[in-house]
Amino acid sequence: MLGKSHGHSNAIYSIRRVTRVLALVILLLVGAGFFLPTDYRVERSVVIDASAANILDVALGGRNLPLWMHVQNGRLRDSQGELSVGQSVAIEYQDKAEQGDLTLLSVGPSQFTFDVRPKPNVNLVQNQIRFLSVPQGTQVMWQIEGNLDAGFIGPYLALFANDMAGKNFEISLQKLKKLVENQIQ
Repeated sequence: MLGKSHGHSNAIYSIRRVTRVLALVILLLVGAGFFLPTDYRVERSVVIDASAANILDVALGGRNLPLWMHVQNGRLRDSQGELSVGQSVAIEYQDKAEQGDLTLLSVGPSQFTFDVRPKPNVNLVQNQIRFLSVPQGTQVMWQIEGNLDAGFIGPYLALFANDMAGKNFEISLQKLKKLVENQIQ
C-alpha cells in the first residue's frame, strides 16, 4: 500500500514539473513575441522569355487568371475578357462557403498592383507585380509587404510569412511563365 502511494506522489510530482515547464515555455514565447516585428515582406521573381506587354496581356486575361494564380485550397473564379482597373474576381475555396476577392488597382507598362482579401473581415494584402527588361526576356517580380495585426501570434505569423506566401508566389510565377511562353510561340 505504501509503495502504491509513493508511486502516485512521483507521478503527481512529474505532472507538476511538466506543467510548470510548459507554462514557462508558453510565457517565454508570448514574451518574446512582444519583441519580434509584426511587419513582413515577401518577394519572388522569375524570368519569362517575352515582353512585359505580352506578359500583361496574358496575365490579366480573365480566363487566364485562374490558370496561373495559385490559391491554396481554392481558385479564382473565371472572369470574362481582360481584367480592368477596379474590377474584382472572387476567390473560391474548396469545402468553404466563405470566399475572398482580388481587386485590380492599377496597370502600367512596367507593373500592376492588386489587393487580395483572402476572406471576409480579413485585412487586405497589397500585391505588386513589376516587370524589368533583362537580356533573357522580362524579369517578373511579385512583392507583398505589410503588417500582421493578429494578436500575440502576429509576430510569429510575420516570421513565417516568407515561407507561407513565398511558396504560392513561386507556384504562380512558374505557371505564368509556362502559360505566357506557350501562348506567344
